[in-house]
Amino acid sequence: MRRLSAATRISIGLTCLTMSLLLAAQGLGVIPNVVDGVLKARKELCESLAIHCSLAAQRNDIDAIKDTTRAIVGRNPDILSAALRTSDGVAAVTVGNHEKEWKNADKKKSSSTHVRVPIMQGDKQWGTLEVAFKPATATGWLSYLYDPMFGLIAFIAVAGFIAYAIYLKKMLQHLDPSAVIPERITNMLNTLAEGVLVLDRQERVVLANEAFASTMGRSSSELQGMKASSLKWTLPQSEEAVVDFPWKDTINSGSMQMGVRLGLKRENDSRTFRVNCAPILGGDGSRRGALATFDDVTTIEEKSARLRQMLEMLQQSRDEINRQNQELQALATTDPLTSCMNRRSFFQEFEKEWSSAKRYGHALSCVMVDVDKFKNINDRHGHSVGDQVLRHVAQILKTMARDTDLVCRYGGEEFCILLPHGNLESANLAGERYRKALEETPCAAIGVTASFGVSSIELGAGNPQDLLEQADKALYFSKRSGRNRSTSFDLVPANLAMDQQKPETPREADGMPIPFHAVTALMSALAHRDAGTADHCQRVADTCVATAKGMMSVQDSFLLEVAAMLHDIGKLGVPDAILLKPGPLTEQEWTIMRTHDQMGVEIIAAAFGSKELTEIVRTHHAWFAGNPENIGLPTGADIPVGARILSVADAYDAMVSERPYHRPKTQENAFAELRRCAGKQFDPEIVERLIKTVTERDSSRMRPSLSVPQQTALRIRLEIERLACALDERDLSMLSAMAQHIAAVAQKDGLSEIASVATTLEHSATGVADLENVLKLTNELLELCRSPQSLGLQPSETMVRDGLAKAQMQKAQTAK
Repeated sequence: MRRLSAATRISIGLTCLTMSLLLAAQGLGVIPNVVDGVLKARKELCESLAIHCSLAAQRNDIDAIKDTTRAIVGRNPDILSAALRTSDGVAAVTVGNHEKEWKNADKKKSSSTHVRVPIMQGDKQWGTLEVAFKPATATGWLSYLYDPMFGLIAFIAVAGFIAYAIYLKKMLQHLDPSAVIPERITNMLNTLAEGVLVLDRQERVVLANEAFASTMGRSSSELQGMKASSLKWTLPQSEEAVVDFPWKDTINSGSMQMGVRLGLKRENDSRTFRVNCAPILGGDGSRRGALATFDDVTTIEEKSARLRQMLEMLQQSRDEINRQNQELQALATTDPLTSCMNRRSFFQEFEKEWSSAKRYGHALSCVMVDVDKFKNINDRHGHSVGDQVLRHVAQILKTMARDTDLVCRYGGEEFCILLPHGNLESANLAGERYRKALEETPCAAIGVTASFGVSSIELGAGNPQDLLEQADKALYFSKRSGRNRSTSFDLVPANLAMDQQKPETPREADGMPIPFHAVTALMSALAHRDAGTADHCQRVADTCVATAKGMMSVQDSFLLEVAAMLHDIGKLGVPDAILLKPGPLTEQEWTIMRTHDQMGVEIIAAAFGSKELTEIVRTHHAWFAGNPENIGLPTGADIPVGARILSVADAYDAMVSERPYHRPKTQENAFAELRRCAGKQFDPEIVERLIKTVTERDSSRMRPSLSVPQQTALRIRLEIERLACALDERDLSMLSAMAQHIAAVAQKDGLSEIASVATTLEHSATGVADLENVLKLTNELLELCRSPQSLGLQPSETMVRDGLAKAQMQKAQTAK
């Protein structure tokens, strides 16, 4: 049971004491007896009436007696009835129902309710005056209610208790309970920066130090006696009132409460406190109150709230950038015209499927497709119709392929379909099914047919390129046999003579296959160091493959493509200050830059162990007619064909691209320069073949998967992802280095706004960093990278422009 308050207990004691004094005074007779006063008054009334009646009797004036008696009875409510009897007992005057009221009267003497007064006429009794009164006191238990003393005591008990309680409650609040706390303790508490409250069991403030009083805007004396919970406490960062107070829990349970957050609403602002409470115990171990400390954490909470908001914004920006990157990467791995996989994404997936098939003994087959007489379609109907035919063929192949099959636009009018877990028999059936579907489905009233070559891992291919080579030979046999047919490699004659434009290149028996995932890894490293160089290598590789078509076998073409992709890999060893320099290089810097060729040859030789690949990269700078500065390099036909093609393609792309040291040339000027150097620096036949290939290449059909702004956007956003990862790890040194790299890349690509913010972030993350400022700058950088305008993109270019490209991306994710 909850104990009564001190004020209540004292009020009850004072009330009982007052009642005791009243009862003692009544017992001692100090307080007059009310009944005695009533009886005395009745006696006096009767005597006065008797005297009046005696005087009237001497005059024999009976009417006067009647009038007097009636008047007195009517004016006195205590008189019930009255009568005047003559000496012979006859009632001469009667007022009220006297017979009834006088029925129980004592016949010999008067009582408090029945009074007899003799009426004298001279010396002898003339008659008797009888008066019946109400009882002087109530009878039974009601007698206490009618007792005036009872009413007085009851009034004093109720009113006195209320008055005492109110008075004591007010007075106790004005007492100074802090006087029991030594002054040295008070002074110590006042030195604390935290607010401190000493509370009693009723949560009343016994002592408030100066820090807490200052926070409340009141003095310590004003706070004394107030309930701590009566202040305007709220939940942190909210207007909702507090229900459970930590000091209440401490007082009730005796347990400590640590780190409880409370808000306080003030006139001009709101504050947030971290509250700790400990119980105050008496000598007997009983709980006497609580000690509460209030640490003002408003600034910390506001900063934490800003940090949380920035982290949320950072995550939203990262999610958006990841989404945009996925869209751009989907475009980068997809042929823009047909929405099939492009060659390089196909090579990566092919290598994975090959490794899985070899490891687990799965079947794996490949189907090569070539549209029959496609050049005639372009010449007769135009390139736009040719594009439509290619889309038509791709759509039929993708529709009929299984979900696990990979459909790739291998180049020009060639397609390749990889069938994981598909054996030779099922692959032949699939090839025939594709062929019939194309034959039976014209495109815009144009009959379209295709030739197919089928091979399977069970026919002895040693690596993915061998399998493609076998399927390509089967395809060649189909075309030589009249087109519009599907041929399995096991049915191709062993002595089949390939086209003279496609000579077999003798290769070493111990030559190692080129792992394409290693090529991709090196290209990713190069893109991270210098994305512009990586893009250049990709474009040169595309040009080399297109130029070599019909000149080389599938394996040789693949080798050339890898060589073109890695011909500038030596730039990984060039310092960033030179590699990413936005302006022209000095002569000394050019000397350092030229060393990248030899470094590239060494990297390729060590990474792949392929002499043919290494030789192409080593000799691609050899001049056809010889260069006195490079005496050790071969000349003329001794230069590998792949190196001659790479040399011309590399020079052409360098001329038509934006470089720090020159403006891009037009296509016509670049062709003129190639022809001028033909026979000296370049193979004349290769020059003309490249010019013809580039000229005939349809811009819409052969455009890159990503435009230059999109490539720049993907490059910057991938760097931003790495920077965000460094921020997640709280690795500020890595974050600073990443910001420096982003600034250099952005400056080189002409993205000055991004470069400026990245530079500021680099400086902010160096030394003693302010995390809030770092987050703010990182968010600003991410917002810029999300903005199409900041990256030089048109809004429409940030989306996947073709629903089929989205479907391909989803299909790839599902397969993973």
